[in-house]
Formats: sequence, structure tokens, C-alpha cells
Amino acid sequence: MGVPSLEAERRQDVIAGSVLLLFAVAWTVAVWLSVPPGFDGVGPRAFPLWLGVGLGVLSALLLAKGLRGAYPPDEVADPDERPAAPVSTGLRLGLVVAVCAIIAGFGFLMQKIGFVPATVLTVAATLVFVLGERRPLVVGGMAFGIAFGAWLAFGKLLGAYMPPGTWISLF
Repeated sequence: MGVPSLEAERRQDVIAGSVLLLFAVAWTVAVWLSVPPGFDGVGPRAFPLWLGVGLGVLSALLLAKGLRGAYPPDEVADPDERPAAPVSTGLRLGLVVAVCAIIAGFGFLMQKIGFVPATVLTVAATLVFVLGERRPLVVGGMAFGIAFGAWLAFGKLLGAYMPPGTWISLF
């Protein structure tokens, strides 16, 4: 199998950008309608809302790049110096679906097992299934570090509500 053409790469970016943009819009609307704004400026809605806006901006840029066709010409003549082949359309779409499933799972798990355990599982799943990280110390360190860092920063220092969970309640 050869290196995908620029047209195939363009099509991949349009598909991935479109799917991610739709997800970002749905996420932002869901956050706006379901999370309370808080009383003093930055409340519990701010962080997830900005995540949705950030995803929307980045996916719109990817979509615009695909629609414009702004790709550099292939100037590498020697096959040994050629960079690694771009990710195939199927794999790229699979990664987009995996990220959407992980985020949806996070929303479900956060209500059932609480913020900290759900965050640990979500970060670990993202590292393993999306980014391909297999080193247990890296996966564990990142998962627990991000979960407890967010719990400490948002839950304890800023006083934001962190769901304790309905099945189990650790924090």
C-alpha cells in the first residue's frame, strides 16, 4: 500500500474536521443547557464550555484546511527521506469515534462513580486507545496526576462541585 495522495489526505481532514465540529457544537450546547453558570464569574460551566469552544475552533481549522486544499507539494525525492505515511481514513475516523465514545463514557461514569475515578479511567483510556501509550507508569502517572490535580484545583481550591457518584462515592 502506497502513501495516500494529497486528495485522500484532504478528504480525511474534511471528514475528521466535520465530525469533530459537529461533536463540539453538540458538546457546547449540552454544557450550556445543562451546567449551571455559577455566581461569581467563573463557575462550573466555564471549563467544559471552553473545552467545547476550543475543540470547535481546532476542528473548524482542520475542516478549512481540508476544504481549501492547502497542502505543501511533495518535494521529497528520496523514498528513504520521506516522512511516515499519514494515518489512513479508516484509522483516523476510528480515532475520532474512539474519542467521542470516551468522552460520552466520561459523562456517564462521572455521574455513576464520581469525578476522580471517572477521570482516571478516561485519561487512561485516552492514552492507551487513542494515543497508543503502553508504558504502565506513564499511563498511571498521567491518569492519577490529572484526576487528582483537577480535583484539587477545581474541587478544593476553587470550590467547584465535583460529582461524588451514585454507585460509589470516594471523594
